[in-house]
Amino acid sequence: MEYFVTNFQAFLLVLVRINAMIMIAPFFSSGVIPFRMKAMLSFFITLVVFPVIAAGTIKVPSSMGLYYLMVLQEAMIGIFIGFLVSIIFTAFQVSGQYYAAQIGFGINEVFDPLSQVSVPVIGQLKNFIGILVFLMINGHHFMIEAVCRSFELAPLFGVSRGATGGYLKFISYSFSGMFIVALKIALPIVAISFLITVAMGVLAKAAPQMNIMMLGFPFQIFAAFILLIVTTPLIIKIMQVGIERSFKMLTNVLLNWPG
Repeated sequence: MEYFVTNFQAFLLVLVRINAMIMIAPFFSSGVIPFRMKAMLSFFITLVVFPVIAAGTIKVPSSMGLYYLMVLQEAMIGIFIGFLVSIIFTAFQVSGQYYAAQIGFGINEVFDPLSQVSVPVIGQLKNFIGILVFLMINGHHFMIEAVCRSFELAPLFGVSRGATGGYLKFISYSFSGMFIVALKIALPIVAISFLITVAMGVLAKAAPQMNIMMLGFPFQIFAAFILLIVTTPLIIKIMQVGIERSFKMLTNVLLNWPG
């Protein structure tokens, strides 16, 4: 106990970075998990890794002003690490938006406890599937390992022009990958829905006395759900590849830390 009391300032720096990552990272940041549980998890992780991390990587400044700045830097690094991986889950919600807009379910929204926003039911379903895939490939273990590894590979958060450009580059790559993954997941239903709409339009032109569009709306929903069931294994595979690529990008970020 005397060891932790003596090194309390360094312990707090480690705790801030780990807690900031947990507050942003997928699964850990869910509103379903109480804030006290997140704080306890951060504390116990810090308690385990601190004796190894503090061996030679953390140098506490003597000035309180510089120490406050280091606390802010640690929080920014933790947020940055968690944000890079959480972007991929936004792709799952965006694909749900594409899906719901095509079959007319865009108005039916529920509250997502993970992102704290209202999303369509289909987007919530895909988000839950993404969380299960994330846990299946031990993504929560990877996030804890990554933030602990970051103390060796990313000791400080640089604010120079070159460092800021590096951060923005990685964020732009993540956002571009987000839309690609969302389009891959939603492409089957978007294509089928487009073909059904075109077919309904042709039938409505051929038989104007029949309300083909209203009759075809339930058929479009039925076809969309059948397609969702059939393509679920493919969607899971795409989600797994997307999450693993986000892990590789995070590893690349840490190995080439712009700060």
